[in-house]
Amino acid sequence: MLELLVFLRGVHYWLSRLGLGAALLMFLSAFFIGVIRGGDVTPRFRKLVYAVAGLMVVQSVIGAVMYFFLSTRPGEEVHLIYGLGMMLALPFFIFVEKTAEKRPAMGSYLWGFAVLMGIILRGMMTGAAG
Repeated sequence: MLELLVFLRGVHYWLSRLGLGAALLMFLSAFFIGVIRGGDVTPRFRKLVYAVAGLMVVQSVIGAVMYFFLSTRPGEEVHLIYGLGMMLALPFFIFVEKTAEKRPAMGSYLWGFAVLMGIILRGMMTGAAG
């Protein structure tokens, strides 16, 4: 059990950093496509959004396994709320983008990835102490 805990803590730690980097890159891509080029969401961009959302789900599942099955607790209990928010942030903005009629849909992803970065950073601050 200890080996599994050590492995999952490492994976959880590095996935949070990977998720933050991916969110930053996607935010910058959305800014370039939507603001600088004046374009809209492309199928490739949407697939990458789904990939980042999937990464957030994997991150949350690992955290849930550590919390519920391995009795590992975060530094602050609010970390659980940030984990849930991280997992739900992108699906909300995907919904907004898919139902957008007149407004630029790429703006939804600019907000979505900015919010996601904030949630991830806040989650990092409330995670394991040490």
